[in-house]
Amino acid sequence: MKAYITRILTAAGILSCISASFFLPAEARKIRTRHSIPKSSAKPEAEGAHDRPSVISMESDSIDFCCRIVPAIRFYGFDKTVSSGVESFFISNGLEEALSGMEIVITYSDMKGRQLHRRAVSIDCAVPPGETMRTDIKSWDTQKSFYFHKSVKPRRQATPFDVHIDLRSVSF
Repeated sequence: MKAYITRILTAAGILSCISASFFLPAEARKIRTRHSIPKSSAKPEAEGAHDRPSVISMESDSIDFCCRIVPAIRFYGFDKTVSSGVESFFISNGLEEALSGMEIVITYSDMKGRQLHRRAVSIDCAVPPGETMRTDIKSWDTQKSFYFHKSVKPRRQATPFDVHIDLRSVSF
């Protein structure tokens, strides 16, 4: 008899909780709404943006690229320890325009100058004119057996390497 009364009271309690939630004011209930905002494909253009291309590469404008852009963008401070999965370096923007991205080619070589690896990397960056920023990229050394020769020398056996970075294109 006690079990029967307990079951009836439990069921009554559950039903009262369910029915009470229907009578709560709207402010007390959580209501989830989803608004679909259409994405505009047209971006507002800055003044003078149509006068110049947004990407300048070696192939598209070689004179401007080689004479004006390449000397104005510097890469330095490369670092990659043997245990690191990332490589970091600084990008210095000596142009009068902010950089939004670039494509570089990194050549890795041993200490005798023999090529170990070469790869192209696209970098999204926001470097204002006249400023420098550090960037990190995923390392080519997935087995973690190489280290940059100017980084901290590891305790375990590892191969030192040197890098050369070439700029292929920039985005404004």
